[in-house]
Amino acid sequence: MSDPTVLSRFPPEVGDEPPEQRRVVTQQVISAYAEASGDQNPIHLDPEFARTAGLPATIAHGLLTLGTVCAGIESWAGEHAWASRVSCRFSAPVPAGEELRCRAVVTAADAESATVELQVLVSTGERALTRARVELRALSEL
Repeated sequence: MSDPTVLSRFPPEVGDEPPEQRRVVTQQVISAYAEASGDQNPIHLDPEFARTAGLPATIAHGLLTLGTVCAGIESWAGEHAWASRVSCRFSAPVPAGEELRCRAVVTAADAESATVELQVLVSTGERALTRARVELRALSEL
């Protein structure tokens, strides 16, 4: 039996909706990303500094937020495709401990590629990312 959270064929059809993703972005994940990326900005690591900067808490790096939802789309595509291009506008901070919710829909598809539009929200309903999309390309048989 196949896993319903994994795409069973490529390309998907226009209108297909990958399962909703939910993920809490913890301070531990933010700190690990800071270490891996080299981005040690204190708004990501120091709660007191973040508050003095007008933020409610430390916040996730924008690319951490984008990468989290892109990884979910690649997981849904399974072994059939890879994310060849991603784009978005970073529109709201994602505080440590916040749950990201990502809904997606396929808006274009042909034999070799598909475009998946994303809606990425935080618990307040505010969009963390706008104009977010992942372009998938079919993997070639070797």
